[in-house]
Amino acid sequence: MTDARPGPLSGFRVLELTTTVSGPMCGMTLADQGAEVIKIEPPLTGDTARYLGPERGGFTSLFATLNRNKKSVALDLKDEEQRAIYLELVASADVVLENYRPGVLDRLGLGYEALSKLNPRLVYASITGYSHGPYENRRVFDPLIQATSGTAWAQGEGDPDNIKTIIFDKVTALTTAQGITAALLERERTGEGQFLPVTMLESALSYQWNDVFWSRAWIGDGVTDAPGELAEWFPMFHAKDGPVMMILLNDASIELLSVWRGAELHLDPRFTTIRLRYENRQAFVAAVDELIADVEVDEVCETLDAFGIPVARVNSLDEVMFDPQVQHLGSIIETVHPQGGPMRLARPPVPFHAHRETAETFPRHHAPAVGQDSAEILTALGVDPATVAELRARDEANREILDAMLDAAKTGD
Repeated sequence: MTDARPGPLSGFRVLELTTTVSGPMCGMTLADQGAEVIKIEPPLTGDTARYLGPERGGFTSLFATLNRNKKSVALDLKDEEQRAIYLELVASADVVLENYRPGVLDRLGLGYEALSKLNPRLVYASITGYSHGPYENRRVFDPLIQATSGTAWAQGEGDPDNIKTIIFDKVTALTTAQGITAALLERERTGEGQFLPVTMLESALSYQWNDVFWSRAWIGDGVTDAPGELAEWFPMFHAKDGPVMMILLNDASIELLSVWRGAELHLDPRFTTIRLRYENRQAFVAAVDELIADVEVDEVCETLDAFGIPVARVNSLDEVMFDPQVQHLGSIIETVHPQGGPMRLARPPVPFHAHRETAETFPRHHAPAVGQDSAEILTALGVDPATVAELRARDEANREILDAMLDAAKTGD
């Protein structure tokens, strides 16, 4: 692998004390953009995501994806000597990113108030589910945020359901990453760090307020109504060999579709306006499905493309990486993790300086084992060699223990 071009965050050091998805994805975003991200993990077990999802060579795909381009240092923050090492790292850091429950790090003397005295330029980002208040002691998972924020309710009329992705873990990750870079920009101007408390709940509300809640934004009388919620304007249709997404909002699109299929759907009094099509949407979907019931998806896409009507094949998960547009862009990179083996990664979507990553440049480093970089980083920090050797021996012994535990779990022993 050739050396990757330095990213815009090159030279910034981030200490990441996070687990599972929201924090690690935030750290991954910063690492992909060039920051030195040092993942501080508890000895032996490390990040919970190391055990979630398909696994090979001791690495799950979830962990290998979210923790690329990072280094791992294993420290027990309840141990006084190792906590002192962590504080030395904090003194050299630009950012601390954590997703502990409220108050946990404060009780260890490692919260923002304590660390900002040590390093006034520190940007400290804390991700929680709900922050302080009635729900502060709840354990938080993405489906709970979907429930609290109204997202699950919005998926069905009186039949709530979750979106089939941990959407607000990821929305919170991107929200926090953007907040961190904005805070770093302000620090360059003022010289001062700051505390960034980010909640999954508020990230969820902000993310969906403009569309999911558009009928609840205005307060009081005199507001014109819209034909339903925005997401309900976009039903799925079905052609001969599978589903197809067509955006049939304007009257001209309905007429073009009708004429192509030798029909008069555009003249049907139930469908002559967008409001009528919404009010009679089940009948409208059934009528369109009947028009294209004997047409294959590829022909539907080709024809509607020529008409200028928005259309797309509904790819299965196995088809996405082979979609012609995805392949043209080179959006999916095939690489080899040194322990996990061959794998696919989605390329970072922002090409700084028009540089798009390839398999030769991305990732700069694959996801590390627990404590893989402890010796390198602590030695550079000036930690006593005897302490470094002791921690290295501990990490090696822990890896053997962990490997044995994972092997036993696979064999059922």
